[in-house]
Amino acid sequence: MTDPDTTQKSQVLCKHCCHPIPQGARICSICSSYQNWFSFIPFSSTILALLTALISVIGIVIPSLYGIFHTPQSEASLTMPSIDGTTLRVTAVNTGDAPASLIRAWVSSDLLAGATKVKLRNDDDAFLVPGHKLLVFDIIPLLDEQGSYQHSLEMMSYITQNKPGPSTKVRFHVLQSDGRFAIQEFALSADDLFKLFRANADRCSAIDKVNFENGCIGAGVPADEP
Repeated sequence: MTDPDTTQKSQVLCKHCCHPIPQGARICSICSSYQNWFSFIPFSSTILALLTALISVIGIVIPSLYGIFHTPQSEASLTMPSIDGTTLRVTAVNTGDAPASLIRAWVSSDLLAGATKVKLRNDDDAFLVPGHKLLVFDIIPLLDEQGSYQHSLEMMSYITQNKPGPSTKVRFHVLQSDGRFAIQEFALSADDLFKLFRANADRCSAIDKVNFENGCIGAGVPADEP
């Protein structure tokens, strides 16, 4: 014989329709409403399913719409320059979503000839894709071994007297994907110039055949300011 008290204790009232349902039931058998934390959401299970499907569709459609209405654009710049002898390193940072390009690099100096080369070691690095990468340049002054050595002694005098060296800047022409461009420049200190001339003197001492490519041909002819 079933104890009425036991039967009563094993049942609870539905949180929505107040119909008696078994204790521990997750869904009411009468109104189909949830009895757990889902009951605090004022939507039926059908509406919840539709909302879930809608969110999934939106997650697929929005990227496609973004691709239709958004025009990729680069935001490239150069930063963190460092010079080691005749080697110049800079970091290219492109925070956009399209590639930019490095058009050219050159020297503007009161001491170095305007035809001094700033040569990118890897031509493919002139293509500045989104992200960041290291660019390595060779600076090739048009000076022979003796001229480079004499200039290094001159820079040493600036350093010992704690004076700034002759104005010397390496400039870069960066072109963005939408046609915008910027000229960035980094100044070389007297210490940078000392290391540059000393390294160039060592480089020229090891060159047997003098030509324009190796740069060890003399002072050169200054180029017009760009």
